[in-house]
This record gives sequence, C-alpha cells and structure tokens, in this order.
Amino acid sequence: MSRAFSLLTFAFLIFLALAVLGGLVWANALYARQHPGETAFLVPWLGAQTFLRYGVSPYEVQAAQRAQILHYGTLAETGQDPLRLYLPFFVEMFYFPLALIEDYTLARALWMLILQAGLSGLAVLGLRLSGWKPGRLLRPLFFLLFLIWPPILHVWLDAKPVVLAALGVAAFLAALRAGQDELAGALLVLPLCQPNSMAVFLLFVFWWVARERRWRVLAGLGMTLALLFALAFFLLPGWLLPWLRGLYAHLQFVPLFTPGRIFALWWPAIGARLGWALTAFLAVILFLEWRAVRGRDSRHFLWTVSLTLVVSPLLGIPMPPDYAVFLLLPLTVWFSLLNERWSRPRGWGAGGWMLLFLLAGGWAAYLGLGWIGAYRPLLAAVFLWLPLFLLVGLYWVRWWAVRPFRTWMERVEAEIENL
Repeated sequence: MSRAFSLLTFAFLIFLALAVLGGLVWANALYARQHPGETAFLVPWLGAQTFLRYGVSPYEVQAAQRAQILHYGTLAETGQDPLRLYLPFFVEMFYFPLALIEDYTLARALWMLILQAGLSGLAVLGLRLSGWKPGRLLRPLFFLLFLIWPPILHVWLDAKPVVLAALGVAAFLAALRAGQDELAGALLVLPLCQPNSMAVFLLFVFWWVARERRWRVLAGLGMTLALLFALAFFLLPGWLLPWLRGLYAHLQFVPLFTPGRIFALWWPAIGARLGWALTAFLAVILFLEWRAVRGRDSRHFLWTVSLTLVVSPLLGIPMPPDYAVFLLLPLTVWFSLLNERWSRPRGWGAGGWMLLFLLAGGWAAYLGLGWIGAYRPLLAAVFLWLPLFLLVGLYWVRWWAVRPFRTWMERVEAEIENL
C-alpha cells in the first residue's frame, strides 16, 4: 500500500511539474507573440539557423540581412543596428538545439524558460553560499525578487543571455567552496562570455587564484576553453575575425553607461571629473580589500566577491543596464548578514524586511517613473544608485562578514539558526 502510494505521489509530482512547465512555456509564447521586437535572442537564433540549414556563416552579411528583414521588415538603413552576430562561435553553438525549432515564438518561449530556470538556480545557489534560510513566508518573496523585480524582469523578458553568466558566477563560487577547482575553472567560461561586465570580477579571480596557488582552477578553465575553441574552429574555421567585426558593430548601438556619463547629464561642467574621482576612490578601496582577503576563510572571500560585483559598474567601464542581474548575489549576501545580526526566532529579521522594501520600492519606482515617462532617472537608479546603496550596505555589515564569531554563544546561535 505504501509503495503504491509513493508511486502515485511521484506520478502526481511529475504531472504537476510538467503542467507548470507547460504553463510557463504558454505564457512565455503569449508574451513573445505580443512583443516580438527583441534582438538578443533573434540574432543568435537566426544565425544558428542560417548556419545549420544553409551552411552559411552566421557572421556573413546574408545572416545579418535575414535578421534585418525579420526585425525591421526591410534591410537596415544608415544609422540602424545592422544586427550582426556578436557572440563567439563557441557560445553560438549553444543555440543550435533551439535553432532546430522553426517557430521563432516557440523557440524564444523555451529560451525564456531557460533564463527563468537560471534565475531560480541563482537564487538557490545564493542561499547556499550565504547560509541564509528564509522562513516559509519569506522564501517565496525572495524568489519573486529574482524573477519579477523590475531591474531583473526585463532581462529575461528581452531574452538577455546575461542571466547564464550570473548563474556561472554563483556556480563557480559553489564549486570553489566544495573544493572542485577544475569544475570551478570550467564554470568560469560563462562569465568570461561577458568580458566588459565581468572584467573586474575575472581580474580579482585570477589574482586570488595566483595568490592562493589554486592552479587547478586555471587548468579547468584552460581545458574547457581549448575544447570549445577546437570544436568551434572545426565547425567554422574562419569565425574569429568576423566575430570581432560583429562585436564592434554591436557595441556601436548597444546602450552602455558609466557614472561619469550619468553625472555629466546632471552637471555638465563637473560631471566627468566626478566620475573619474569616484573611479579612483573605489579602485583604491577595491585594491585594499583584495589584499585583505589573502588567506582568509570563505565567508570573507564571498564578501569580497560581493563588493567586487557591486563596485564594478562604478569604475567607469561602459556596461549595459542588465548588469543588475550580477547584483542579486551581493544582495543575498547582504540580506543574510543583516538577518544574522538583527533577527528574532521565527521572525523575518532585518534582511527580510529589507527584501520586502526593495521589492515593493522597486515596483513603486518603476510604475511611478514609467507612468510619467521618466525612464532616464529609472536607468540611473538601477545603474548608479542601486550599486551605491549596496556599497554602503556591505560596509555596514563588514565587521561581521570578515571576522569570525567572537564568543562561543554567537557560534551556538548561528548553528541553531542553520538547523
């Protein structure tokens, strides 16, 4: 009887999971059909189709012209984005399975489902890395922050692959903590595909690996890159230079922001100088914190990684607004430390209330500013004020992040909370 009941329960759970996935695909397809104007998925998907179906390089003019006709209805005019493929071919290969689907709407719906799953996985890894265990009522709000918070919502609605790079950062940290250095190195390939956004983070990782002599991380990264490059050159030998030209063409039209450019819009006379001053100040802080993490425990290392991710968009490197996805891990670390120091048993704690404040405040700002058409302040809030807010928040809890428990009672209380 118990075995039959277990099989019935398992079958019901499978059916429920399939029903949920089917519902998500249907909702995604409905949105994709009503909002067909994105290019983040269209260009690589169509390029993969062009390569697999016609044997034409996805970097050729013919592939770009197919994308232009589908997106604009005609060939691109002067001043319009030529929609050339900007992804390296070893990344383009990951679009091959979806390129076998001829219906763009269905393919995009499945890609959106992959991104939604990636954000959910990022939330799970963030909780494991930080050690935070939200209560039953708080946990759904935490996952909603990762899925429908306005700075994040448009990332997967517009099918941006940056979600997978952020997931790679969290998976890299989890593998590193578990002692799986080769796997951690292999996972670095994902953030490596976002070189402008991940430049500072990768620099810190390579510096830390060299200081700690964790050479197996580099070995795992090198072997993975060698395998991917070998496969890419085997399938398409001449892809490297056309990809660089496509990347250059793409960067001419993608919106990139720096603090100096935002300050210059507000204060034209001194805005650029303020941006450089902020860059110099934060670069010194980051250098000192990188030096301080040598030989410390994983808790200190995770805080330093969070600081690096928060400071990166403030250093003057041009980045897109979808960098907000990389701030989800520092947010989780901050919530965890807040809750560790200011919480009551079975209560939400300071981290929970701050999570609710950011989720509700983000929607209030988005609806209010969007209603009056003030999108420029909204972008500034995401790109500038959110990292600055997190920078202050991380330093507010730094003492408890980088120092071990001071008393035996604190250690016991922390172990009880983690049960």
